[in-house]
Amino acid sequence: MSGMKRVGYGYVSHTEQAIIEKLSREETRMQAVIYTKPKCQKCRHTVMKLKQVMPVSTITADERDIEWLRKQGYRSFPVVTVYKANGVHDRWCDLQVDKIKQYTEGKSCLK
Repeated sequence: MSGMKRVGYGYVSHTEQAIIEKLSREETRMQAVIYTKPKCQKCRHTVMKLKQVMPVSTITADERDIEWLRKQGYRSFPVVTVYKANGVHDRWCDLQVDKIKQYTEGKSCLK
């Protein structure tokens, strides 16, 4: 858990905490944090689609990130977390077209 901070909805990394704090100042915005691996087509597709409807921060996973994500139960990339001002809204891994469509086809719910 080194480098992780406990908040009301679980443990988050320093990068994620900074994003959450920024979002708390922008109440109505959603933002995605996506952990990716280099040359990952599923990662590129997910980032491209979600960037059309919300701000996206990408983090290229290093060995520490990969170890931490495995401990969290994730087994494939990308690892996506969509945040609202009140914390985690949705979380998944791998290419999940149905999840992406929830956001890209339901643009009105993002406002």
